[in-house]
Amino acid sequence: MVALVTLVAYGLAGIAVATLLGRTGRQGPLRFARLGLHACLWPLFLPVLLPGAASTSPSTEGARIETAETTLHDALQRLGRELGDPLSLETHRVRVLGTTLRAAAQRLAELETVLSLPAHDVNALVRELAALEAHADSKPVADILRERLAHLSRLEALRTQARADLERALARSGELATRLTLLRYEGATAHAATRARELTDTIDELCRTLEEVRAA
Repeated sequence: MVALVTLVAYGLAGIAVATLLGRTGRQGPLRFARLGLHACLWPLFLPVLLPGAASTSPSTEGARIETAETTLHDALQRLGRELGDPLSLETHRVRVLGTTLRAAAQRLAELETVLSLPAHDVNALVRELAALEAHADSKPVADILRERLAHLSRLEALRTQARADLERALARSGELATRLTLLRYEGATAHAATRARELTDTIDELCRTLEEVRAA
């Protein structure tokens, strides 16, 4: 009976945490996968909801994102003026990219906050596991600790991938801005407008990548 009550309480707490996190998360095809992850591993994500625990993207990340968005937007606007074409859809894509980059930086900051908690000190948990393995009667607890370490390993992989995706997106946005500038100086023609639209298709792919929750 006690085990059943504990299981029900854990499940209800997981649903509550997943619901709260879902309100601030981005919508998308992986939304339910994120909700399931939050519900099952809610103790790991609870600190994000506590007052003062939710972190924002570091100022350096925010500045880099702002610079990348502004540079890409300006390059697109200058090309549009040369072409006599506002390139409205492409400009909207740049704004979406900026929003997505900020959301990705926020997710990365949350993962770093969760993994920096003393309770998630992998080295300490490994030492605790080694001590448990020295006693045969501690096997059930040791097995649970191994599962916990596996969860932390998964979170670490998610953080690594989130960082790599963010860096890739920032680098690609800079490269796109340079290519748009090159198009402007090569000659503002109808071909340049078509090429600009083709280049900004890359932004959609970047946004999809940043919205994914996956491990390396």
